[in-house]
Amino acid sequence: MYESDKIMMKNLQFNRLVSWIALSVFSFLFVSCEKEKLAPKIFTDTEIAKLPDKTVFKLGETPDFSGLEVSEVYTDSTRKPTSHYKTEWTGNIFKKGSSNVTVRARDREVTFQITFSDELIETGLPVLYIETENEKAVDSKDEYVNANLIIKKEGETISENSLRIKGRGNATWSYPKKPYKLKLDTKTSILGMEEAKDWVLLANYCDKTLLRTSIAFQLSRLMHFPWTPDDQFVEVVLNGEYLGNYQITEAIEQGSNRIDIPEQGFIFERDGYYEQEPKHFVSALRGYGYSFKNPDPEDDLSDDQWHYIKNYMDEFESVLASETFADPQNGYRRYIDELSFVRWFIFQNILANMDTNVYLIKADMNDSKLSMGPVWDFEWSIGIGWYDGVRPRPADYYVWQSNAFYYDRLLQDPPFKAKVKELWNSISVTADILQHIEETSQLIAKSQELNFKRWDIMNEQVGVGGIPMGSYEKEVECDRQFFINHMNWLAGEISNY
Repeated sequence: MYESDKIMMKNLQFNRLVSWIALSVFSFLFVSCEKEKLAPKIFTDTEIAKLPDKTVFKLGETPDFSGLEVSEVYTDSTRKPTSHYKTEWTGNIFKKGSSNVTVRARDREVTFQITFSDELIETGLPVLYIETENEKAVDSKDEYVNANLIIKKEGETISENSLRIKGRGNATWSYPKKPYKLKLDTKTSILGMEEAKDWVLLANYCDKTLLRTSIAFQLSRLMHFPWTPDDQFVEVVLNGEYLGNYQITEAIEQGSNRIDIPEQGFIFERDGYYEQEPKHFVSALRGYGYSFKNPDPEDDLSDDQWHYIKNYMDEFESVLASETFADPQNGYRRYIDELSFVRWFIFQNILANMDTNVYLIKADMNDSKLSMGPVWDFEWSIGIGWYDGVRPRPADYYVWQSNAFYYDRLLQDPPFKAKVKELWNSISVTADILQHIEETSQLIAKSQELNFKRWDIMNEQVGVGGIPMGSYEKEVECDRQFFINHMNWLAGEISNY
């Protein structure tokens, strides 16, 4: 083979090799591209593409995650919007602070944060914002805690005061929703009520209408009791936590704006918890325990005053037990303001109030007589209390009649019963009370919804309360119907006095 032929052969072989290599590389690249083109994108994660329109809420506001956008993330770094996700949140809408919301999609989860401010949603009622010093808990009935009070109405601050706060109540203090006593640093008008330092926050936890105390105070005014505590429905936020619908009321105390008797006059109470009080006494004959509101039992009540009022009550009980108890000159009328006892008896029976606070007043240590009032405590009234049957409860029963306080004996005196009948015939309260129920239930309509969202007891039997009716509207209507039935029954009964 010629040399030229050898060179030609080598070039041909080289060209073939180059072509084979080029073909192999091309084939490799082609196959790789095809493989890449056919490889599926793999889901790797979930991410928040856009936060909700709102992430800061007011106390009591149900979180709304509208505007939230969620994407699926893939191996090629692409994002795909998805609506197939769930949000999970178990925070407390009634307490200020921040918490995480979990978003779950395809077994992946991601979180974002929402915050509740210390402002309450609008219910139409004034809001009492109470902040204690260093956010100290109010967990004692004995020790006050320093605090600041801001009252807002429709979002606007209308007053600000420094005060002290502590728990109050007996059985009511044991409930989850606590009652409180407020002592302002200076005498102040709250929500238009008369100036004073001492105020009470009633929780009304057992009352599923939230109305019984309000109804009772209205009845007290209609029946012209010498003094009835003024009151307002409010919302209460304590240290950034919504506590519920409350009634702020004037406290039972001596004063020109309250029980208008001399400073050394007596305000005392037949008290089932009298032994817990610093000074008390037990009547000799009936064994009733009494505690003092005025004079202050710790600071002002003298031994002479203590002995005087105890002896007075012992003498009254002795005369009441005697055969001549009804004597016009020397019987029980020497000791009591008869009209006040008559009025108190009718009042409690209109409400069918089974377990009330029994307050008595004696203006001085001279010739003043014992009078009944003011009225207080209506937890178990208007057909509620120690009854588990069908509601509304049958209305044919008295309270404070047999073996109850001094009325068992007073009602044995025909002239006393005649005065009961006379006063009953002079009053007309049914229409006014029914109107009060309607107007007040409308006033607190939004507030009661929030309150029973906070305290979910509408389907529970609380304390010695009756069978649950299942809704606020049914509870109100049940009490309304009982009131009508009971007034009709009383009319028939008292007509026979």
